[in-house]
Amino acid sequence: MRDYKNIIQYIEFLKSTYGLEITIKDYKGFVYENETMEFMLRPYLAHTNPYCMFVKEKDDSYSKCLKNNRLLIDECIKKDFFLHYCHAGICELIIPIKENKKVYGSINISHFNISPKKSQQLVGNTFKTEERKTEGKRKFKVFARSTFVDCSTLVPGLKLLSSYLLLLIKNSSQNKDNVEIADEEKLRNYIQENISHKIVADNITTNLKISRNQLTNIIKNSGMKNIRAYVNTIRIEMSEKLLLNTSKSPKEIALSLGFKGYKHFENLFKEKLNISPDDYRKYYINEKHY
Repeated sequence: MRDYKNIIQYIEFLKSTYGLEITIKDYKGFVYENETMEFMLRPYLAHTNPYCMFVKEKDDSYSKCLKNNRLLIDECIKKDFFLHYCHAGICELIIPIKENKKVYGSINISHFNISPKKSQQLVGNTFKTEERKTEGKRKFKVFARSTFVDCSTLVPGLKLLSSYLLLLIKNSSQNKDNVEIADEEKLRNYIQENISHKIVADNITTNLKISRNQLTNIIKNSGMKNIRAYVNTIRIEMSEKLLLNTSKSPKEIALSLGFKGYKHFENLFKEKLNISPDDYRKYYINEKHY
């Protein structure tokens, strides 16, 4: 967990210092093979600024976003970093996460102000109706904030971040010893089996036959403040799967997972993932890996 915290601290540093938007693209599904990685990196796995979300509202535009991934992979195979315009006018600095010619993903940094005229032309060509074109241009101007930072100052640190992510991808299963893995797995299983009920520390220690100190250590090693935060983390993880794999409404999902109410669930979901449950279902249900 500490490794991912370091990554997030660096990402948030870049965002706050340079006003950048940072997305980690997953082309092989590596994020979903590790629950800790999935939870920690989920807020950075898609463009969720209002302009990009407006573009994705229409199926044809969203399909172009998905096809864009294929073009990025081809370029990532050939280059160590490059600038790229998406079909909707966003200019990004791309840093591949790769080993030789195997591309696991990329770090996408936006929005660069390299050619404003080109961006405006692409924005105009993205939308079919005059109404959406007008609103698209407005949202682009307001939310696709341009950064003027020199790419050359970012590339060395981002390449190190890429190498660090590659190392974690290849060795994620070796980050904990077997006892620690077994204890946390038992805890996760217990919480998942009792997710709709109130879960307290005393019940956990009694049912799992572990001490309070053991429970505290599991929570601490997972990077959580307390058992409530740990349980809510698992609830959010389970809600993601239910949103993508069932037809249950977000309110039904919140109730089934033991949240106090829908508003509590929605606020916590947004806090963790920077997107509402409804938009999460809408934008991730067709997510593809290559």
